Amino acid sequence: MIHWSLGRSGLEFGLNPSARLVWSETSWAAASAALLFFAIRSGTPWLAMPAAGVSLWAWILSRRHYRQIADIPTANLSSAPQGYVEVTGTGGIHPDYPVVSPLTGLPCLWYEFTVWEVDGNQTRVINSGTSTSPFSLSDGKGRALVVPEAARVITRHSRNWRSGDEKYHERVLLSHEPLYVLGEHVSSLREADGNPVDKRRNALLAEWKHDQQSLKQRFDNDRDGHIDAAEWEAARRAAEAQALQGQAPEEPDEQYLRKPADGRPFIISNYSAQQLAKRFRRWSWLHLGIFFAALAVAVP
Repeated sequence: MIHWSLGRSGLEFGLNPSARLVWSETSWAAASAALLFFAIRSGTPWLAMPAAGVSLWAWILSRRHYRQIADIPTANLSSAPQGYVEVTGTGGIHPDYPVVSPLTGLPCLWYEFTVWEVDGNQTRVINSGTSTSPFSLSDGKGRALVVPEAARVITRHSRNWRSGDEKYHERVLLSHEPLYVLGEHVSSLREADGNPVDKRRNALLAEWKHDQQSLKQRFDNDRDGHIDAAEWEAARRAAEAQALQGQAPEEPDEQYLRKPADGRPFIISNYSAQQLAKRFRRWSWLHLGIFFAALAVAVP
């Protein structure tokens, strides 16, 4: 049975082990709480020190996310400065980069999925993937292309179901819903030598074709040992998204949002800035509480 579900506190945290950012707030809290529990249960206070370290690191990350979301004012796409910005708008499928979820065939802006094989009490991941194709964002005054490569996506849309010996998990962003984006805003530029982004995409595809094992591992979704037309199209879109990650689209007046080059958070969500700030603030207090509890156990 397929069902929609929401994460704790109305937000989707996702403990998907194949996710790019598996160490979410939930994971950090679970890891530190488990260490603290074993320290108390086994009578070995030194185990609380790693718990304190994990909680302190998680508190720093959550507090950093909270301050950046709370402190950066929302900009209009028509007048947004170059660099790190916060923008809101409505997401739309870009005609050049149609995205369809591999599991359900659902047209969407972005997806992440995992398939597990269940054998008794044992499970193993047999397939997973995350889309990297760009989508458009419009706030009524301007429009930008969002390149979700390496983004932390926090979405309310999550599906979990089981069929036979396989379990499925899918997260998506849907078209025509409000979106929040915190990332780097860049205006369109050509490559230094004047060549279009297509040249970079084709170079990447040629490089991937030389490593057939890696290519099949990434794009052979049906695991039949060869890349069919649909799978090659997925590879082409991934290469184009990767090319866009380092360079802007061809149109001279195009704007786009991408992962900041300086490593600051890149967040895409269908929750508002206020909801996200509240989420990270609550988690920061929880991590800080676990930190002090672990410190009290470690240093009686």
